[in-house]
Amino acid sequence: MIIKLVLCYIYLHILMKHLITFFILIFTSFCFSQNTGLIAGKLMDKEFDNNPLVFANVSIKGTSIKSTTDETGLFVIENIEDGDYTLVCSFVGYETKELKVKVVSGASEYIKTSLGASTVSLLELASIANVSEKTNKTTASRLN
Repeated sequence: MIIKLVLCYIYLHILMKHLITFFILIFTSFCFSQNTGLIAGKLMDKEFDNNPLVFANVSIKGTSIKSTTDETGLFVIENIEDGDYTLVCSFVGYETKELKVKVVSGASEYIKTSLGASTVSLLELASIANVSEKTNKTTASRLN
């Protein structure tokens, strides 16, 4: 009878050690898994009845984190640490828009915005053409 009690005690002691270790691992993995958030959103075209902007660029200012919208204008940026960020939305021929975003761990921030077409004045276009023409002449003179 005493041997059975001793064996039962040893078995329970080993089982409790494993249970405690198991719960510590679960608790720490839960704590570390919730320290990032995500930003999702949709970019629309202000000029064409809010149709989605396909393959527009979305980035976080001051970082190398980037995303591109899909065929429906949706984008997702995942695994972002807590904090305040500036989201930069751009598309060729459209004005660039900067939006302030607050990321909270374990949560998602949804952004819906529209971009309007950018305008280039004739003076700006003429100065771009002049710079391009001067560059071409310089290149041609170096080749001769």
